[in-house]
Amino acid sequence: MEAALTLGTKNAKLLTRVVIPGILPDLYRDQRILLGWAWTYLIVAELIGTTSGITWFITLQARYQHFANVYAAIIIIGILGVGTDMTLALLGRRFFPWDRSLVKSN
Repeated sequence: MEAALTLGTKNAKLLTRVVIPGILPDLYRDQRILLGWAWTYLIVAELIGTTSGITWFITLQARYQHFANVYAAIIIIGILGVGTDMTLALLGRRFFPWDRSLVKSN
């Protein structure tokens, strides 16, 4: 910000060219983290008094000792979560190429 102000940037351009592009990568990263928490709370919320949904399926399969279905459902949930996070990470690198924290370290 100080460099932009030193170079004579006005308030509106400072906001649109420096401040917003500077905070967008952090906002995006926070949204990725919150999506992980949302997955967790979704599963926990489905455990309480539901008669449908993925956790109901898992509970029902466990009750009848169909453990292969239980493991398959848990693996599908994990694959969906990791796949979503990896996709969002790739999109973050594409949307915010100036953010060094999103670049893969070798």
